[in-house]
Parts: sequence; structure tokens; C-alpha cells
Amino acid sequence: MNPFKQAPIVRQAIIGTIKRTGNKALQVLGLSGELVDDVPLYQQVGFASWLPEDAEVVMLPMQGRARNFVIVAGNDAVAIELNDGETVVYNQHGVELRLLKDKIKSNVSLEVDGDIKATGDVSDKAGSMQIMRGAYNIHGHTAEGTSPPTVLMGAADAI
Repeated sequence: MNPFKQAPIVRQAIIGTIKRTGNKALQVLGLSGELVDDVPLYQQVGFASWLPEDAEVVMLPMQGRARNFVIVAGNDAVAIELNDGETVVYNQHGVELRLLKDKIKSNVSLEVDGDIKATGDVSDKAGSMQIMRGAYNIHGHTAEGTSPPTVLMGAADAI
């Protein structure tokens, strides 16, 4: 007994262009000028994207039926240069998240709903947090009877 479900037969991949009617259902304009309504978009689990109008798509006719298409890939014709092994996730607004060889790089502000922990240094345009800690830990005041802080920033017992 075959433990796998038999995939529907695919005759030929079709290329079309996304058209929209104002709702979320996808319409695709085929190369022959035929408009196909309510075409499902199949995407990888954990990844979702909104195909912009005029994006090219690859459709497969499930079970060989010309009216039973599913979209399996889309291309919005944006050329992005990457080095071997690198990956980029981007949207039609120009936001990028690049997975490079030794770091992750984004071209926009990052908002995090949770803690951020780093095993390396944390820096901004004015300097590193370690430099800030060092300046704080040795600072004093000019008033008589004051001294450097008793709880140092970065100390293991600091709260």
C-alpha cells in the first residue's frame, strides 16, 4: 500500500498576470487574454505574501483541468543581487530583511515585542553600551561628599 496521497496530474505550467477586483480572491490574466477568477495561491507553511497587481505567476492545472488552476509561484520582476547562499525577504514597499553569511541586515527600523539578548556588543550611532557603562561607573560629582556610583552598570549583581 502506498503511504502517500497521489498528487493530481499536471499537464503543463501556465504563466499569467495578477489582476484584482477589490477583494482578496485572485484573478489571473492568461497570456491568451482570458481572465480566470478565484485562483487559489499555494504558499509555503509559515510564509504569506500579497501578490501585487501585474505580478507574473506560475499556475498549474490540477488534475489536468483548465478551470482548476492553483498558483504555485509569483514573480514581481524585482532584481535583487545576492551572494551565494544569501537570502532576502522583501515586500513591494522596498522593506528588506537580508540573511547574509554572518549577519541579518534590514533597511528599516526594527520593532521587537519581547526581550533582546546579545552575546556581543550593542551599539548605536553614538557608541557602544559598554563605553556608556564605563563612563557611568567612573563618574563622580563635584559636590562635597559624593563619590562614584556604588552599584556599577554591568556588574553581575546589578538589578
